[in-house]
Amino acid sequence: MDKIIIKACLNGARGREQNTNVPWTPSEIAAEAKRCFDAGASIVHIHARTPQGAVSYDPAWYAEADRLIRAQTSLVVNHTTARMPDATIDQVLRYLRETPEPVDMISLNTGNIVFNTPLVNGSRRSIAIPNSYEDIRQIILACRERGIVPEPAVLDTGFLTNVATLVEDGLLPVPRYLLVEFSGRFGDGFQIMPGTPRSYFYMTECVKELFPRAIWAAHGYEDSVFTIGNLAITTGAHIRVGFEDRATLVDGSLAASNADFVKWAVEVARANGREPASPMEARQMIGLAVGA
Repeated sequence: MDKIIIKACLNGARGREQNTNVPWTPSEIAAEAKRCFDAGASIVHIHARTPQGAVSYDPAWYAEADRLIRAQTSLVVNHTTARMPDATIDQVLRYLRETPEPVDMISLNTGNIVFNTPLVNGSRRSIAIPNSYEDIRQIILACRERGIVPEPAVLDTGFLTNVATLVEDGLLPVPRYLLVEFSGRFGDGFQIMPGTPRSYFYMTECVKELFPRAIWAAHGYEDSVFTIGNLAITTGAHIRVGFEDRATLVDGSLAASNADFVKWAVEVARANGREPASPMEARQMIGLAVGA
């Protein structure tokens, strides 16, 4: 039976004004992780948040969330390296280095990410999430120090070019696994490859051309979540779903839990002859330490 890795992205920067069930605290994150594990996820991706929901870079938050998740599940734990424009790279490096036990994986954004977000006056404000070559280099070196596996995240062909450059420079090994990410649609204000079937096939063909032995997980955002999810499942790839990417289910109703998205992915996968990979199987497929 063909196995599929299902990665649950539990919170991201999602606000509770969109869905009150978004987890922010370590205990809420751990409870959601357990639900996703029981539903069929093998990886959970988490972002530190303050009790009020703001973005956080607190090593203690990550340490507590990791401890609680590992106490209840065998899930692969995946932190973020994304930061807002007013945060420094040192804040990210600090939580990578200061958690008592190193995390399994980090999502490594491989280029600058720009969002043109709408304002109430009808205009837009540009928010740039910085990921310079030097930032990326420092993150990779910090991961080496602790045995953390970077998950190269590509949001356009320019990001994929950066991955190839990092490989040529000896900073990354030839990828065995990548995360291929898409925006919601053309015109949504994100300077990211839009989540259309044509974009999916173009991006994944580029991945195969550059790294023919690599596997990938794919995900959309908002409008394209289920489009990209279906394509990933039916083309033999792997999938990311969860509150970070969307607050509502395929029928438009509010999701009660990230596990609702995982259950959708499992149902569609099984309809296509695929079974959810266990965390152990996911480790083997990605190249993570099996005994971790």
